[in-house]
This record gives sequence, C-alpha cells and structure tokens, in this order.
Amino acid sequence: MRGAACIPWKNRRVLMNNVLWYDREAEGWDEALPLGNGRMGAMVFSGTVNERLALNDDTLWSGVPQAHDVPGAARDFSRARELALAGKYKEAQAHIEAHCLAKNTQRYLPLGDLLLEMPEAHAAHRDYRRSLDIGNALLPTRYGVHGVTYHREVFVSGCDHVLVMRISADATEAVSFTARLDCQLESVVCARDRRLTLKGQAPGAQGMKFIAVADFETERGTVEAIGDALHIKNADAVCIRMAWRTNFKDAFTPPMQGGVRHEEMCLADLARSLCVTYDGLKARHVADYHKLFKRVDIHFGEAPDLPLPRRLARWEASQEDPALFALLFQYGRYLMIAGSRPLSRAMNLQGIWSHHLWPPWSGNYTLNINTQMNYWLADVGNLAECGLPLEELACVLQQTGAHTARAHYGAGGFVAHHNSDVWGMSTPVEAGEGFGASRWAFWPLAGGWLCASVFNRYLYNPEENKLATFVWPLVRDAARFFLDVLVEDTDGTLIFAPSTSPENDFIYDGGPIAVCKTATMTTAIVRETLTNAIQCCDWLEDATSHADFRAEAAAALARLPEYKTGSRGELLEWSEELPEYEPAHRHTSHLYPLYPGREIEAGTPLADACRRTLDLRGDEGTGWALAWRICLFARLRDPERAFSFLKKQLRPSEGWLGGCYPNLFGAHPPFQIDSNFGAAAGIGEMLLQSTPDGTVRLLPALPAALGTGWVRGLRAMGGVTLDMAFEKGILREAVLTLDNFRTARNITLEYKGSRIPLALAPGEGVVYAP
Repeated sequence: MRGAACIPWKNRRVLMNNVLWYDREAEGWDEALPLGNGRMGAMVFSGTVNERLALNDDTLWSGVPQAHDVPGAARDFSRARELALAGKYKEAQAHIEAHCLAKNTQRYLPLGDLLLEMPEAHAAHRDYRRSLDIGNALLPTRYGVHGVTYHREVFVSGCDHVLVMRISADATEAVSFTARLDCQLESVVCARDRRLTLKGQAPGAQGMKFIAVADFETERGTVEAIGDALHIKNADAVCIRMAWRTNFKDAFTPPMQGGVRHEEMCLADLARSLCVTYDGLKARHVADYHKLFKRVDIHFGEAPDLPLPRRLARWEASQEDPALFALLFQYGRYLMIAGSRPLSRAMNLQGIWSHHLWPPWSGNYTLNINTQMNYWLADVGNLAECGLPLEELACVLQQTGAHTARAHYGAGGFVAHHNSDVWGMSTPVEAGEGFGASRWAFWPLAGGWLCASVFNRYLYNPEENKLATFVWPLVRDAARFFLDVLVEDTDGTLIFAPSTSPENDFIYDGGPIAVCKTATMTTAIVRETLTNAIQCCDWLEDATSHADFRAEAAAALARLPEYKTGSRGELLEWSEELPEYEPAHRHTSHLYPLYPGREIEAGTPLADACRRTLDLRGDEGTGWALAWRICLFARLRDPERAFSFLKKQLRPSEGWLGGCYPNLFGAHPPFQIDSNFGAAAGIGEMLLQSTPDGTVRLLPALPAALGTGWVRGLRAMGGVTLDMAFEKGILREAVLTLDNFRTARNITLEYKGSRIPLALAPGEGVVYAP
C-alpha cells in the first residue's frame, strides 16, 4: 500500500546514542579521537596539560610518479605459465619471484602535530569529560581546575577546509598556554605575530612540499611570539584556525615539476575562515556534515550513560547493550564522511589517520581486500558521494595499469596488483628476502575487483551517462586484460595461469607454495568481470557497436571452470585439492563469489560448501577477517553466526586477534580501518540485501540481540531508500521510496520466504506491513 510510514522515530536520545565519551584523556594514539574532512585528518588527545592534535593530509606521500615495469616481464610470465600448467609450481613461483616482481610502494606520511602546553595546575583537574559527537562531527572536552571550568571544542570543516578549535573558560582571563608545531619530516617552524607556520618536505630532493599555518585569535589577553612558539596569556577565549596543503597535483605530475601553489592555497583557506566567526564556521560545518550523516538513523535501544571503555570492557555480554552496535554502524559512516569525500584520495589502510613515518605496510592501498572493504559501506549506508575517491583510484590505475598489462603480460586493457599508492603503482611489488613473496606480491586481479566495486556502485545509483562514459570503459579494459591472458587448460577450460590465492599457501614438495595453476578467487573475479562487461554491452544505447566484444566475452565466460568442492565438503581454494599450509588462514579469498560477489546464493550446494569452508577455518582472525566473516554469514542468512563475529569487533585488542581499540578503531592488529567499514557493512547486510534483478530482501540475517529497533535511510540497488521498524525479530513495517528523479519500476520484496511484487513510483513511498 502507499502512504506515510508510522515508524516510531525516537528522536529524544538519538544524539546521546551517537556519542563516544571518556572520563580521562587519551594516553596514546589509539585512545585519541579522529576528525577529518576527507583530505585533512586530525587525532585529538584532549590532554589537560599537554594537548596534542596529530595531523594528516591524504595527499602527503613519499616518492614521485615513476614507472616500475620490469623489462622482459611478459616473456618471463609466459615461462612461469608454462611451468604452472605443467604442474611445476615451485619452479613457477621461483621464476616469478626472480623475474616478474618490481618495487615496493611509497608510504603515507604524517604532516605534523599541533602541541598546546597548559599550566601545570591543570594536572589537578576534576570532572573530566571528552567526547566525539558523531552526530555533528564535533569533539568537545570539559574539565575543572580550582573552581574554573575549561571548555574546548574542535572540528575539521569540509566546506571551509580548516581545522577549528576554541578554548574557553567560565572565568575571565583564565586561558593561558604555549603553542608549538612539530614535524617528523624535514621542516622549519616560524612563530610570528599571532601565527605558527610549518613548512616541510617529504624525503628526497624531489619530495612533496607542504605547509601548515595556525592562526590564534584571542578574546582579550595577549599573544607573544618567542622562538618557534606562541605564548597566549590571560585570554577569555582563544579561537585557533588551522589550514594546511601539499603541492600534490595528481598521480601523474611530479610535485616539484608541476605541483599546485600550495602555500597560496593554504593562506587563502585561512583568510576565508578569518572572515567568519567561530559560531559561523561551526554552523556551516555542522550543516555540511548533516547533509550526509542525517540520511540514516539506526536504533537498537538506548545507550547506557557510561564511558565507552567501560561499555567495551563488557564485550562478551555486549548483546545486553545493543545500542553499541548502532553506534558501531554510525561510527563507520562517520569515519567514511571524515575520511573520504569527493576530490579527496581513496582511504588507505589507516584511512587518513597515521602518525608513523613508516606506517604498517606503508599505509598503502592493499587491493586484495582491504581497500575495497573500506568502501563496502558506502552504498547501503547512503553515502554514495564518499565512494567517489575509490572510483578515482580505479581511473588512475586504468592508466598506469595499461602500461603494466603490456610490459608484464603482453596484454591489452589494464592490470593492478596487490599494492598501490597515491602515484597509482600497478606493478607487482618486490620480493624482498627469501622465497615466498608471491603469496602477496603476485596477484594481478585487483583491477577486476576494483571495477566490480565501480559496477556495484552503479547498480545502487544507476545513471545512464555514467554507464557509457565511466563504468563501461573501466569494466571493458579490465575484461580486455583477462580475455588476453586466459589460456586453455588440459580439460578445455579457460584459466588465468599461474595464480595465487591471497595470501595463502598450500603444501607442495614438502613446503609452503603459493603459485598454482589457477585459484577459485581468480576464476570468480574473471567471471564477474566478464559478466559485468556483457551486462554493460546490453545496457548501452549503442550496444550493436560492442557486439564483437560482447561475443568474445560471452564465449570466454562459457569456458571458465566450475567451482569445485573438496573431500570435506568445502569449497576448494585452488583448482585442485591441495593441503592447506595454514588451515585457519585469515583470508577467505575463495568465498569471494558469496560476498562481496553475488554469484553463490544462500541455500544452494555451493553455499553449503562455503559454510563448510568457514567452519573449517575456525572462529578467530584479524579485525578485517572477522568483518568479512560477518558479511559472509549474513549472506548465508545465518544471523547468530554473523553476530558472533560482530561481537568480536568490540573486544579489546590483544595479541594477534582482531578487535578494537578504546577509540573504537579496528585492530588488525595494529590499527587498520577496514574492519570498521566491514563490520558496519555487515550490519547493513543483516538488515537489507538487494540484487540487480530488483529483489529487496528485508531482515535476512537479523540476530536476536538486535531484534527490536528501527532504521531509516538504508539504500537498495536501483535508487531505492528503505525505512523499517521491527520488534523481537519480526518486521512491523517497511517503507520503500524510489528516488524522485528516476523512472517508475517494479521490484520484488522478499521477507521470510514470501515474495511480494511492488510497483514503485518516483518519490512516492510504498508501505509494506506483513
């Protein structure tokens, strides 16, 4: 039926449910709280005596654009393929590692720190409280010292490109502190008038340059520059506005030869912000943020009024605090808005927040799961714009990867491997010392997975012009590469040989080996890429002009090998049954066609084989591996197993096991942001699943612990927005609304085995109440 929904939106405490709060200051980086606007990132420690804001810019990387293609690699790839097809896996791996691998990626760098030193008397504080209000992207801190209450509030504005911090007290002339800028890179700091200026350069003579400028505006009081510090004395309040920029232009332009005028841009950002009051900047920031964040509300119950660490300490009984899972979902959406906006770079392993000169795994784009997982939440979480940087990364790799496809494989189209960076590196990374680097270095499937992500985004928000001008060229080039490298196996099937299954080994010839004839994940990504290419051809207005390509893709698709099950009933990871070197391996790469792919459907024999695989892998893993299992079990429509892994996202990180840190950042460990997004996407999968054929599946994997609540604003494929309320696991009401600018369409609503056809008109909500 059509009409308005009567879903009980309980607004009275939603804001409280969207707050992370603490009764003590951060003692380490994993307790600090994140702010950002896509490009600019800050971790705020909220110290009473020593305040630290650790700063990042998403473009600040080491290195410059350069080609890493290995001369003669295509010839050596052909030789490795011959060896693999002959079953000589150890020899094939040795040949790849000796002749086909290139260099490592560049690394993501920290910009610097803003340091504020308060009077020592502030050590004797009381009534301390700091919080991150993810409903408004604000970070307030409050504490008392000798009868005076001090307030700080920080935000990073997406519309004004500045970090803003206001420090005040409820007594006159009570605000005094010393301010400095610090940097781990080659840099100089200047203090003059009421400003601190940091100028620096990334490593190397051609390294990227950057600048940061902080302006201190006082209400009463004085500002004095001494050496490289500013001394603020006896102010009623201080407003700090801070801007920073690098001279990064794009992935193809060396910064020192054609970079942007970063100093001018930084000073212009700061000058514009000085024309607006603090309250004005805050209001503009909150309004800009609300355009994205307020699209979705989610409610599983009221949050207890406890500091977050105390709530997390009870993680084993976390089903008694269901509001914590709503917070985890919205925190994922907050991090996506803070870490990825139109015109920013794609989020790396740490999002945009890192304080390491040499971050774990260089803080790069790890393309065999982690970078893609960063964006699983974007579409169901109603943040389509925040996914645009991933599309931009795919475009960069389309260009750099075209050279690598020719040089390393003698193929057309484009290829990308396990790792990349801001310069779009597309080659396999170097072997390093010892035998075995192929398990992660040689994996030429990243282009296909990225293009699947782009195609999937199009399914959620179909735009005809975007299909022809953007989606199709990317998918076509990824498919072209696969068509050119597929080779006939002895049984007449077409395979991509040699292959690896990230980042796993099997036992062969007495030791661990990664290279085989082909792998299940390889076949799945090739099949998905060819299927998507064929679908694009069918949808394009000038489909006849692509008829030859479509016919070639369809012929190859028909000859791809089928998936195989093993003697234990599991889905085989490689093209033959090989003993796993690490049976409890964190990767579940061969389950790709279940999730994030859509090829394997719940209730089928192959789905049963996927379940058996998960049982054999065990119930432990790193943070992102746990998040992937949430999504896999949700796709299998097993709510309680999915929830068991969701709970583990909230346990304190310890040893090698995944969990989270006190600031709710996901722990690999160490910190990797992918599990934040993967876990939030898993909650979305529990509530809603949709398919390209117009099926919208409601509450397919809702666990008992989250059985009562409501959600508003989730997205289904085809431009459909969903609101629904549920009680004790039973759907009470759902409202489905088609975007008001789309063409009317029919969908099939699926709930508890029933399939209900619905006709959706643009902008008009359809209410379903079982």
